[in-house]
Amino acid sequence: MKRKIQCIVVDDDTLIHDIFRKYLEDCEHAEIVDYFQDPREFIKANKKPDLVFIDIVMPHIDGFTLANTIKPTPVILFTGNAIHFKTILDEIGVIDVLAKPITKERLLASIEKATKLISLGRNMKSIIEYMEFNSMGSKDKIFVKVKDIVYVTTHHDPRNKLVRMVDGTEHVFMDYSMKEILEIASHLLQPNKSELVSKDIILTHGYEHIYIKIATSDGKKMVIIGNKFSDKFKKMLHNS
Repeated sequence: MKRKIQCIVVDDDTLIHDIFRKYLEDCEHAEIVDYFQDPREFIKANKKPDLVFIDIVMPHIDGFTLANTIKPTPVILFTGNAIHFKTILDEIGVIDVLAKPITKERLLASIEKATKLISLGRNMKSIIEYMEFNSMGSKDKIFVKVKDIVYVTTHHDPRNKLVRMVDGTEHVFMDYSMKEILEIASHLLQPNKSELVSKDIILTHGYEHIYIKIATSDGKKMVIIGNKFSDKFKKMLHNS
């Protein structure tokens, strides 16, 4: 029997503990091995689970800080404020964010995603040859060759990413963050918060922007180099 991923829930509300206990009692992929109301006690306990569920709003230590403190342990955050969805996945680098009230279906879908990422190893350095993902408009999972990905940008829903392949075809990766794609497609460079590019399609580059070869009216697209990403992007560009 395949080992279940070991999970911990950190939330000051014990009702949330009860919800997780009920929803996961018959889950095939994961099990809750401990609960903490106080995030300070969780840190003090020095537990090493496979996955941690963390509430964003808690006394003493908020969920953002706790997620950063326990890196690289995989984290799924949950919140009652849906506006957090727009920034958390990319900037904090967590696996997923759940909106309260948490439904069983949404929780299980998030755990399935976490199981896949944990099995791959979230800190891998080598390029995986093929990448499996759920695509918008398709009921079946789709496989793409990782090295053929040349451009990625945020879709209308920030949880999804529009991915362009070397042959010009496009796919929508559902529920992927930029961080997760970079961990698998390590040949891509990140010039700003919402885009990834392959060096192979960069035509020219300047101090504040680059031009990439892409299917537009004039055959190219300008991509801004964000201040936050500038130094790392330029270093990787020259070293890759």
